[in-house]
Parts: sequence; C-alpha cells; structure tokens
Amino acid sequence: MPEGFQTVDWVFAAVALALVAMGLFRGFSGVVAFAAGAGAAAAASAYGWPYVVREVGTEWIRFALAGAAAIVVFGVVRIAVKKLVNGLLAQPTDAIAGVVVGAAVAAALLFAASRFEWTLERSLLAREVAARVG
Repeated sequence: MPEGFQTVDWVFAAVALALVAMGLFRGFSGVVAFAAGAGAAAAASAYGWPYVVREVGTEWIRFALAGAAAIVVFGVVRIAVKKLVNGLLAQPTDAIAGVVVGAAVAAALLFAASRFEWTLERSLLAREVAARVG
C-alpha cells in the first residue's frame, strides 16, 4: 500500500481503472458515440421541454415524453456515430485509442477533484495534482 494513500485515493484509482477498461472494451468509437448520444439527448430534452410544457397538461406525461424523446435521440445518435467512427478505424487502433481516451477522462476527473477543498484534505492524489498543476 503506497504511503499516504487514503480511501478516496483508492476510489480514484478504481474509477481510473474502470474508465481505462471501459475504453478498451468499448473502443474509441464506443466512447465517442456515448458522448455524442448523451449530448444530443441533453439537447433534445432542453430544447424540447418548452414545447412539451406548452402542449401537454399533465406533469408526469411531460416527464415521460421528454424522457422517451431523450432515449430515442440518444440511441439513434449513438448508433450512427459508432457506425461512422467504427468504419474509419481498424479494430486495434480503435481499442488503443479507447484506452487513451479512458485514461484522459480519468486524469480530467482527478484534475477536477483537485480543485475542490474537501478532496485536498482527504486525498494524497488530489493534493499532488493541485501542487503540480497550479
């Protein structure tokens, strides 16, 4: 066990390992497709919500319609982007790029955590990142 590691540091390490493994198995195309689908679903929900509120009177039906629209948009965009990117990259390149993206997301999460005061008190990794980056 590395000296000074706290429970939060082990959680950061486990999340980083999970992100790298997901990047390996999903590949770059899967990671990009998920991000594009999530962004499109969020945009569909945000821009469609005023229309749903104006046209539908019952609140739970509003949420159901907005949620269903977001799920459909997410699925369509995710499949389209995955097929497009998958056609452009060969399999080994896709997996390697997925690992790189997974590691970059893990590093970005650790960097974001180093900006919060509570993590600096509880995490050796966050203190080290904050000291080195700024």
